[in-house]
Amino acid sequence: MPSVKATIPTRIDIAGGTIDLWPIHCVLDEPATVNIGVTLDAEAVVSTSNDGSFHFISTDQDLTEAGGFEKLTNSETLPLLGLLLKTIWNPTLPAITIKTSAKSPAGAGLGGSSCLGIAIAAALFKLRTKFDQPDVASEKDLVQTVQDAEAKLIHAPTGCQDYWGGLRGNINVLRYPYGNTTIKTMPANSIKGLNESLIICYSGKSRKSAINNWEIFKRVFDRDQALIAQLNQIASLSNSCAKAIMSGDLASAVSFSKSEWEVRKRLWPNIETSETSAIDQAARIAGASFSRVCGAGGGGVMAIFADPAHRKTVEAAATKAGGTILDAVISQQGLRITEGP
Repeated sequence: MPSVKATIPTRIDIAGGTIDLWPIHCVLDEPATVNIGVTLDAEAVVSTSNDGSFHFISTDQDLTEAGGFEKLTNSETLPLLGLLLKTIWNPTLPAITIKTSAKSPAGAGLGGSSCLGIAIAAALFKLRTKFDQPDVASEKDLVQTVQDAEAKLIHAPTGCQDYWGGLRGNINVLRYPYGNTTIKTMPANSIKGLNESLIICYSGKSRKSAINNWEIFKRVFDRDQALIAQLNQIASLSNSCAKAIMSGDLASAVSFSKSEWEVRKRLWPNIETSETSAIDQAARIAGASFSRVCGAGGGGVMAIFADPAHRKTVEAAATKAGGTILDAVISQQGLRITEGP
């Protein structure tokens, strides 16, 4: 019974979120996005079934579904699995089981569903090579397939940074020249002190980014000049953060990320919650440089930056304020695929 396992990190973003939505970056000056893959992995195992039925199993959500191809491709229980099955598989091929799991909390702002989508798609494409497809999909094919599927499911524009952060892991700088998106990936250990300074904390409150992103999207293309000016501030600061990252200047990168976060908070008043504000205040009193909410905000996971000498004190303070410190570091790998019998 052939099977394929795909494992992928999730990501935290430290500058330039939201401007990765096409075509917002097309109207901005020198936009960039900086993100970091982290070891809160998502996993998909796709294998041929031994009973002639298709099966979906989501272990972290404790959901299962079984039936024929048509039933599962229209699944309301696990719609992302259903849509990717419909897009990539073929009803004339053997019935399969898709089993998924995720370490990232739901609604964490880490691009968990997007990264899981990449894992599912990669495993499906790979397993198809056992039957009727000669080659696996390219990175860009994976991104386009999952991005299109998610856009259909949420009925809103989707950015691209989540997919690339998962595909590559490590540290990534995305830029958006016309006609292409470029991704520069640097090893996890290429910036001295970054792993030791980064604390990943869950506020305990999930969030949905699509609403925030859709409001911004509409206002950009309604030609809201004040908004576009603020987005250009974010783009400029993100570009500076990207340059600092690429030169290995951690202190400057953190400083530009902090400045970008201040602009972002003015642009999205609801990007923080009472929970994240309390954790941020406690962390800064304990010695943190600053913290920011990942994704489009409204709760979820926070990236806290602190001098390694203050790390334990900051972690204790964030925990006391209601946060949960997640056991994760910068991922040294992106998407990994293994095959089994």
